Amino acid sequence: MEVKIDFSNKQTISGFIILLSIIGLAFYLPDLILQTNPTVCTINGVCEHEQRLNLLTEMVPVFILAGIVIGAAVFFFMSSRLDTQQKDLKKVTDALVQFLGKDEKLVVQKLLENDGKVLQAEVSHIEGIGKLKSHRIIQRLMDRGVIERETYGKTNIIKLNPGLKDTLLSKK
Repeated sequence: MEVKIDFSNKQTISGFIILLSIIGLAFYLPDLILQTNPTVCTINGVCEHEQRLNLLTEMVPVFILAGIVIGAAVFFFMSSRLDTQQKDLKKVTDALVQFLGKDEKLVVQKLLENDGKVLQAEVSHIEGIGKLKSHRIIQRLMDRGVIERETYGKTNIIKLNPGLKDTLLSKK
């Protein structure tokens, strides 16, 4: 198994450095704790174990702050990736919709309003679209792979293609 790391991306490099730092701390911290562990209970009338407990209690806010900073850094790096993915998704969706005709856009819009699923009879009730026209529009969209048709009793259920459904409904 070969692992390839893309070092051309600053986010990848920073994430790799953070990961190495955490791994290094995981190996170094236990040794540090063992080395600084007091062997005697009291020195000059002060209990070393209580001092250590007080130190750990004082360090809790530092650990919480470090967790918040690391979480914020991860969020910052990941949110920029999500933003670019959403922009790309919007471009693809807009390009897809441009290839549709006026009536086809109305049918797809009706599907999007109903979570990607609608009865064929409802499509024929769209203003300006009758039964014959809805049948022809649905057939064109099926030929292009935009929608799928399932029989449902005496009518049909029109569904958006699952891949397109995820893409178009996440746009909202």
